[in-house]
Amino acid sequence: MKLNFTNKKYVITGVTSGIGKEVCTQLLSEGAIVLGIGRSGEKIDNLRSNYGLNKLQFIQLDLSNIEDIENALLIKLEELGPFDGLLLCAGREETLPLSSYKPNKIKSLFDINIFSNIEMIRIFSKKKFSKRDASIVLISSVMSILGQPGKVGYCSSKSATLGLVKSSALELAKKKIRINAISPGVVLTPMTKALFNQLSSENIGSIENMHPLGLGDVSQIYPLVMFLLSDKSTWITGQNYIIDGGYSIH
Repeated sequence: MKLNFTNKKYVITGVTSGIGKEVCTQLLSEGAIVLGIGRSGEKIDNLRSNYGLNKLQFIQLDLSNIEDIENALLIKLEELGPFDGLLLCAGREETLPLSSYKPNKIKSLFDINIFSNIEMIRIFSKKKFSKRDASIVLISSVMSILGQPGKVGYCSSKSATLGLVKSSALELAKKKIRINAISPGVVLTPMTKALFNQLSSENIGSIENMHPLGLGDVSQIYPLVMFLLSDKSTWITGQNYIIDGGYSIH
């Protein structure tokens, strides 16, 4: 099945690493135009050099500052829009015992993992910024449906993502905009590797053993993202796709 992305336009958050960067690379190689959002553009300088500043445009933005999102985006969205799709990859992981989770601590996770996504969807779904039949994809986590000690903030914010997908799918259907989530298991991204640097080899081995097919790689996630962003998925909305190497079947 051939997917066509030539001259189509996409917005990607978390574009500077992990799944967001991989999907960005694939879209650019297929002839798409990408507006990337991240905290620092240095990590995608090579991509911008290879594909050109017009093909990969960038907004430096800390998405945890919710009140800054709309003003930071408006000029570029009006200049480049309307867009064919929105990929929301930005997120933060944290391991902390419940006894240490005070409201402000949990809010900092919700700001980036859920509130920024709600704001991005609210803005993107306006008629002048998104095409009819546009697609929105959120990168959630298998922790959206499973619990784990020390993950109260992370699990609850990722569970909220699924509620966001289901309810907004009903609202956006009248505009023919579809929205879906992908929930990976542990994928070897820079964020995961930073986490592993804080763990013992025993703990890392335990995490690996929880994935019957082994830990994941971004190359095992991006094909489904590309399909959901394409015009081959126009009858799919409100769904959560789990890609976890068997983690959730234990």
